[in-house]
Amino acid sequence: MGDEYIAALGGAGGKGNRFFLANDNRAPVTCTPGQPGQQRVLHLELKTVAHAGMVGFPNAGKSSLLRAISNARPAVASYPFTTLKPHVGIVHYEGHQQIAVADIPGIIRGAHQNRGLGSAFLRHIERCRFLLFVVDLSQPEPWTQVDDLKYELEMYEEGLSERPHAIIANKIDLPEARANLSQLRDHLGREVIALSALTGENLEQLLLHLKVLHDAYVEAELGKGRQPLRW
Repeated sequence: MGDEYIAALGGAGGKGNRFFLANDNRAPVTCTPGQPGQQRVLHLELKTVAHAGMVGFPNAGKSSLLRAISNARPAVASYPFTTLKPHVGIVHYEGHQQIAVADIPGIIRGAHQNRGLGSAFLRHIERCRFLLFVVDLSQPEPWTQVDDLKYELEMYEEGLSERPHAIIANKIDLPEARANLSQLRDHLGREVIALSALTGENLEQLLLHLKVLHDAYVEAELGKGRQPLRW
């Protein structure tokens, strides 16, 4: 924040006729030319910055979930890659605290090899301080989604899959999803937040856990003498 970067230096300015003004030369017509500055061609890349990044396969319900917990309004439809660019929503808490959550477009197997939307959106995850793995609980063997997502992140950047995260099992409102929940927890061996972005069931647990992840991030940054990201 507040950092400055000089991309190219300007050339030395020439001296105008006022520089040569003197008592014996009240109307000088003399000047010196300036020198050319540096010329550079730069390719700039803007990456989404957010506290939390929602990672999941297409149609896992990330956009619906972001709409449910924030004022963001990404498009929602029943076909893959509805989201073509990251959307950031702000979740409000007491004390005017705000947590930014990014909806990252759907990742597919082989994304680290630039398949699907590929690395064009994997790179946005780099700027997220912690992650929310969103799983479609209605699909068979939903735990494989978590394994595959972590693999794609790790192949893109070593250590990225190990960032602080939570597992979000979406679509608990569907009968087949409830049957998969216990198996998902058994295979992962950790807590899973089961919810429905459509009906709003159990969203409160997500909001509470999101606050826990954010507070841990703030504490870690302050412990390193750095200022945490604020919105």
